[in-house]
Amino acid sequence: MASIQTAVQVMVDKLVADMQGEQPLSAEEQALVSNAITKLADNEKLEQAVVAVAESHIDEATTALQQVAQVSQTSLQQAAQTLNDNGTALEGKAAKLDQLDAMAPSLARVEALQGRAFTNQIRPLFGINSIETNHTSANYARTTSVFAVYDHSGETFLVRPCFTYNNSYEQSRLEYLKLFADGSGRSITHSSFVHANSFAQNPTSTTYLYGASAYLPLGSKDNPADIEYDIVYSTQDSQATGVVNYGGVYVRSQGFTSMSKPKKNLNATDQYGVPSITSHSYADVAVLYDNQKHCLLMVDENTSLLIEKYRDGNVITTTAIANESELQAYVDNGDFTTVKMIHHYLNYPYGIRRLTGQEAQLSQPWDYYGYFGVFNNTVKMGGSRYCAHYRFTPELKLEPVNYFFMNSSRAATTSGNATGTGEATVALESMSGELLGMYSYRSEPDTAGYHGGIMANAIMCINPYSHTGVINEHFTHNYHGLGRTCRAF
Repeated sequence: MASIQTAVQVMVDKLVADMQGEQPLSAEEQALVSNAITKLADNEKLEQAVVAVAESHIDEATTALQQVAQVSQTSLQQAAQTLNDNGTALEGKAAKLDQLDAMAPSLARVEALQGRAFTNQIRPLFGINSIETNHTSANYARTTSVFAVYDHSGETFLVRPCFTYNNSYEQSRLEYLKLFADGSGRSITHSSFVHANSFAQNPTSTTYLYGASAYLPLGSKDNPADIEYDIVYSTQDSQATGVVNYGGVYVRSQGFTSMSKPKKNLNATDQYGVPSITSHSYADVAVLYDNQKHCLLMVDENTSLLIEKYRDGNVITTTAIANESELQAYVDNGDFTTVKMIHHYLNYPYGIRRLTGQEAQLSQPWDYYGYFGVFNNTVKMGGSRYCAHYRFTPELKLEPVNYFFMNSSRAATTSGNATGTGEATVALESMSGELLGMYSYRSEPDTAGYHGGIMANAIMCINPYSHTGVINEHFTHNYHGLGRTCRAF
């Protein structure tokens, strides 16, 4: 009753306030309200009625909750059964998935076959950007010879020897380039003209004819894994051509005074069958490259100690080498590649002319074939006769690449203005026999009566990682300076 009485009291207070307002109740109205409130406050049956209604709702709520509990229990039982069924199904599928382990070798073979099928396709090359000066004058003729390192990043590092020498025309230019991975162009690391009568210890605008060079990935002597590409020179000690005037090998960024002279005729053969060459001949030089330390290695002429040549200096070891057998044992116990440098002057590389079956310069619009690399125990790399191709793998290992080439050319005639054509095809192979890529390029002259160019080495280089390189027919329709970057898709 207390709660109802409280409510009644609140009602009375409100009525009193209203009666004191602007429109108060009449005396009769006040009496009626007072009697009603008194009966309401004293009415126990009303209290009982309210309590009964509340209790009735509680019973209904309890019944509803019991029903919900029963439904929930049934749902949980059904969910448990569903989970049990799903678990059984998953166990069955897991057993099937376990069979994939046994299929892994077969899947790997399928992927390998798919990759080889893609590599086996002969991919046409498209010219992108000129890297020479097109001109009708022979002063702008450039060689198709090249020393190339194909970096796994897709960039290519080149040495381009001069086509001739003793002048300041493009034909006498010796160039060190980096080709961009997308084939869009190149950057020139160093460029100079080659002269037979001008010696410089550290070449700037002029380089001495009697020497060879390479462009290699070299580490730091404090951190061999810190690799950058740098130019390596092999040079005379002065303006003289004799063997007695051979100076040695140095890294361009370290300069002439860091030069090391290898002990004469003390050589070793690398893991690919390529021997080093320390005859002190200016044109044919081959040095050992350490694939673990990323440096050049040679036996010092005076001390017989091994010298490691890094891009930022030399390390003179305490290891003495007395003879070739000791050097060979040292090389066999490590991971070495012989780098065959290229002579500063090589106007045309050599291949085999189809018509005669004899080796000859690739200097005419004829049919040739051949390779640059190591094949059938025969080395044709660098020096004063051949191009040299290497790759620097994702495992940071420098290794030779076999670069096979062939071309087919149709001669042009002035009678009847028959037009010549030419097509070149190359294949790149790793030392393990893996085909790295095959590429082709076809050329026709712009005017009847002319040949399509000197096609044998028209595909000068092509990076198997990025499929970018350089095309150069050397000469067609009285034009030279045809070199341009290229790309396969």
